[in-house]
Amino acid sequence: MVELLKKQILINGDRCQVIPIERLEDLKNDIENFKNNEDLNRFQNFITDKIYNFKLPNTDFQVRSIIIIASPTPSYAKVTFNLEGKKVQLISLARAYIGKKDAPAATKQYLTKLLKSKGYQIKSAGRLPLKRLAVRSGLAQYGRNNICYVDGMGSFLTLTAYLTDIPCVDDNWYEVSQMDNCSNCKACLNNCPTGAIIKDRFLINNERCLSYFNESPRDFPKWLPKSVHHCIYDCLMCQNICPENKDYIDNVIGPIEFDEIETDLLLSGKSIKEFPNAMKKKVKFLGMHEWINAIPRNIKILLEKNELQKN
Repeated sequence: MVELLKKQILINGDRCQVIPIERLEDLKNDIENFKNNEDLNRFQNFITDKIYNFKLPNTDFQVRSIIIIASPTPSYAKVTFNLEGKKVQLISLARAYIGKKDAPAATKQYLTKLLKSKGYQIKSAGRLPLKRLAVRSGLAQYGRNNICYVDGMGSFLTLTAYLTDIPCVDDNWYEVSQMDNCSNCKACLNNCPTGAIIKDRFLINNERCLSYFNESPRDFPKWLPKSVHHCIYDCLMCQNICPENKDYIDNVIGPIEFDEIETDLLLSGKSIKEFPNAMKKKVKFLGMHEWINAIPRNIKILLEKNELQKN
């Protein structure tokens, strides 16, 4: 059944690994050891203590294994805003390709259909450390930038995990390591706009990463120059510069356009509940809804940077 599952997932354009449920305890120990042996900052401690959850949810079936799936995403999306009669193009991450569902919705749909016909079930695995699980399973490898890379996708991907009653005979469990090519490459290290990637440490300083600031609604720190801002949220610099992504960097979609009314609504800071349905779909497709409180500030500073560059 596992081989049939892998084949079906590959047909859908994704890649996967299946791990016996007994490895969940090893994954938990991984994170505990990491916390005990590394000098974690406040945000990293918050993630390990408050975000990750290793407790199995209630299910109608006996959980026997975990399916970890990598789904390709665009490298980024071009986004056009209409403001005061002018069109301004910025870039954003995107959760799927145009016309497709995002990974969690798409994988759940086709997996449920396949497994139901074979007498098996799935349930979301919840808040597991998905990058670590993907690397431990052999599905992915870490880059120097602490981001996951999967064959055929580079680092432009979404990870999704499910609990299932499919029995798993093969026990794929690998040591955590960086890609070999990272040993002699410093592209991300030399081009990180905030110096968050550390030369002699596997873990980056995520409290200095531009993503950390872009996804918080608080004011940007004074030491952060306006010149470093380049996307609506997150930070794409280390992925765009990475040689391992050279075959995937041109997988760009868009432009996705917001008209004058939609642009004004987005910049106003109003709740997403007040957006028209068509606008909500665009916002969610781009993943902006997850950081909606920070998005108006981010777009405004990108617009300011755009005007400065023109002058």
